[in-house]
Amino acid sequence: MPRNSGFSLLELAVALAFLGLLLAGMLRVCLAGLEGWSRVNRTLTAQRALRWSMDRLAEDLRMLGHLFPPLEQRPPAAGPSPPGAFMLVPGANDELSFLMDLPVPVPAVLDRALPGAEEAIVRVRPAGDLRLEAGDLLLVAGARFEFARVAAPAELEAGKAGPVAVARADGAQAPAFASPHPGGAPVQVVRPLRLVRYAVLPLALEPAGGPPVPCLVRFETAWPGDRPALPSAALLRAPRDSGTRHERLAEDVVRFRVDLAPGGRFPGLRDGPEDPWPADPSGSRRQRALVRVELAVAGPGAPGSRGPARSQTLLVAPRNLGL
Repeated sequence: MPRNSGFSLLELAVALAFLGLLLAGMLRVCLAGLEGWSRVNRTLTAQRALRWSMDRLAEDLRMLGHLFPPLEQRPPAAGPSPPGAFMLVPGANDELSFLMDLPVPVPAVLDRALPGAEEAIVRVRPAGDLRLEAGDLLLVAGARFEFARVAAPAELEAGKAGPVAVARADGAQAPAFASPHPGGAPVQVVRPLRLVRYAVLPLALEPAGGPPVPCLVRFETAWPGDRPALPSAALLRAPRDSGTRHERLAEDVVRFRVDLAPGGRFPGLRDGPEDPWPADPSGSRRQRALVRVELAVAGPGAPGSRGPARSQTLLVAPRNLGL
């Protein structure tokens, strides 16, 4: 009888063994490629976070100590005197705080002309959604620049004019504006006396729990009050309606170091939170200084390993240090 064609069991076993070895090699190559891609992706993500964090910090440092308008054009403070412009608490990771006025980055214009002194309600048309808080300052540019204080919170929609209750900026019993202003005059909103703080805190990033990750967090809170004196960890639990805001900038931070050199030479001031400028922020800070910031995050390898790092040195000029 003719023999049926086919493979024997031994031949199939040898073929499967060779196929398994080939697939195992291909799998190792594929896994190595995926691991390399993941490492590069984590590194690029960390570098983007570093760039964003340093740009955010540099933007704040350029406004360090900026107070506009001067203190004499504001209502008298109900609490303690404002702190100095630069407060540094050295540690394994430094903690940096400074005081400044924050301009709200939403352009706006007057919807109609202000005839003058009797006005207590103005209509403002912003280019974007604008949320005003009581105590904000409105700078109206016309024949002369004038400030008015927002007397009550207001929420304005983009492109729509809305009413804003205003009062005299220095708190005196007098009309908010002494001069008329034409319709369409530019309006700039300034959030006065904000204390900005940068600190590294352990945060739980996974919803289901997990080990906390050291993150660089930016806080913004109003002065005066008891909130600026709270530890950074307590500020995380402050409700949003308290005026305290926080923003996570970078994760897996292994180094955050800040140094200030008023004379332009490093190493500068790092021994305690002493303010190199006088405590009066109304215009006494007139010297130049260099501020150097170093920020590094963990690498994609072993936990705690040094990864991408970024440093920047900024010149803090007198024009940034008050009027």
